[in-house]
Amino acid sequence: METSEAVELIRGGVARTGGAWADLGAGSGTFTLALAELLGPGGSVYAVDARPDVLAVKARPGGARVVPHVADFTEPLPFENLDGVLMSNSLHFVESDAQAAVLKGCAQ
Repeated sequence: METSEAVELIRGGVARTGGAWADLGAGSGTFTLALAELLGPGGSVYAVDARPDVLAVKARPGGARVVPHVADFTEPLPFENLDGVLMSNSLHFVESDAQAAVLKGCAQ
């Protein structure tokens, strides 16, 4: 998938520019870059993935700051006051009996 396609998929869920978001299970960063584009230069995206080898995402000019963070998103994360969380391709990797707890953790 191209970044432009990802932008169109998530555009309706990003109400405004700026702010701080987390992309949980960022992988190679297609949706991280899409989110960074939508947030613009006043925003920040924490690209979270357990595998450091896939977090080679670099912000593009005019987009939000991208901060790679190696972690298991099913565990508590150090981010506070997030404006949003993106889980484009990750929740289905979490055991079904743990999904509700992961989502509850995202909402705090």
